[in-house]
Amino acid sequence: MPTATLPTLTEDVIDDLLYLARVGETGALTTSIDAIAKNLPSTPPSILAAAVDPNSGNGLLHMASANGHTETLESLLSLSPTSNNSTTISPQPSPPKLNIRNSSGNTPLHWAAVNGHVGAVKILVEAGADVTVLNKAGHDAVYEAEDAGKKEAVRWMLDRAKEGKLQGTGHGPEGSEGNPMDFEGEGGKMDGVKVGNGDAETVGGEGEDRKTDEGDGERRGGGGAS
Repeated sequence: MPTATLPTLTEDVIDDLLYLARVGETGALTTSIDAIAKNLPSTPPSILAAAVDPNSGNGLLHMASANGHTETLESLLSLSPTSNNSTTISPQPSPPKLNIRNSSGNTPLHWAAVNGHVGAVKILVEAGADVTVLNKAGHDAVYEAEDAGKKEAVRWMLDRAKEGKLQGTGHGPEGSEGNPMDFEGEGGKMDGVKVGNGDAETVGGEGEDRKTDEGDGERRGGGGAS
């Protein structure tokens, strides 16, 4: 089956969508995605897949997860591959959408876990997110949560694992083994920066720290921001 070609979105459009996901403006985000899909024309799932920062590799799911916006996250995950310019409920979103990796190898689950957003972690895991995906530092979501001291998120994921209710391949998608790196900074964290409403921190890999409209770009380690 041929792979569908994703629509080309302008940098401004991508930035606007990422901002709405980051601050949790669910209604405005859904409306914007539908409007863009109709104007191109395209479909909402294709817009979701195409709305990725070309530098960081962060998508809409990353932003919603990092900031714990559960309503926004559920709305994005409800985009069905079979929908026609509208958002419809899909009981089991496709794993590739759930496990999208940014330039540092972090998935939305990594970001939800490292920030201790248990609600977002639950939504992603119960939708089928792969907990074994490793970022470029060689860490999975449970490791990142534990390293960040997010005990509730760690406990919830480990409890699910004991129940045999976690999805995982044992290694993650291609290249997920990554390259182990040495990191410096307070607490040994990688390259966290504040994102969104000043609540969330990103993890892992190379890049540059960047300030956001509402955060102060605080670093928690060396190596840049994902």
